[in-house]
Amino acid sequence: MQAAEFRDGRYRYIYDQSLPAPPADWLFEPATLAQNDLVLEQGGGRGTVIFISDPYQSGRQWALRHYMRGGSVARMFGDRYLWSGLHDTRAWREWHYTSQLFDAGLPVARPVAGRVVREGPLYRADFITVRVPGAASFDDLLSAGEVPLETWSAIGRTIRRFHDAGAWHSDLNSRNILVGPDPETVHIIDWDRGEWRTGNGKEWRDANLDRLKRDLEKRLRIKDVWAYTPQGHQALLDGYKS
Repeated sequence: MQAAEFRDGRYRYIYDQSLPAPPADWLFEPATLAQNDLVLEQGGGRGTVIFISDPYQSGRQWALRHYMRGGSVARMFGDRYLWSGLHDTRAWREWHYTSQLFDAGLPVARPVAGRVVREGPLYRADFITVRVPGAASFDDLLSAGEVPLETWSAIGRTIRRFHDAGAWHSDLNSRNILVGPDPETVHIIDWDRGEWRTGNGKEWRDANLDRLKRDLEKRLRIKDVWAYTPQGHQALLDGYKS
């Protein structure tokens, strides 16, 4: 993928050069998108995610995500981040890392465009990807009831593909794993803090898998319906090892 960039005052944009035109600012504004009847539905996650129709009428759908902080720091900064240079912003990092994964043939949501709005020493940001057709998050599937062992296994095999490529996800959890209508079709999203790791890396691989397990077990304690089972997790590990 080839990225293009431009600046308009305190607004910076990065986008897929194959788009018919550079992204206009209103493409990142939910209220304007709604006025133009482009909003399809609201998604989940910490940040504000909405699914919209591709305004260039390609027939695809897009996912627009507004970056939001988590934890106690969110009470102070909300959706603002400390500015330390354009290429260190979340939108720029996610664009470049995800496009590299996409070009490597790994199952990620294709990046479309990012926007960064600088506000003195702080900034806020948004990111658009192509929506994975018919996909549901692993979190939604576990919240709806039993998940087939074949799906668990497919998730394990997909994580292994990323690890074998040296791709490390900083926050591997059930919300960042998407499962398509075909349970063998699994994507992993939200790579703004992803890193490349070299060598066999057993330590970081195991830590990544343990991070996912802790998340799944934590949600077992706080969700009314949560179809996590030891058998499912073992199927994930078996898929990973296969």
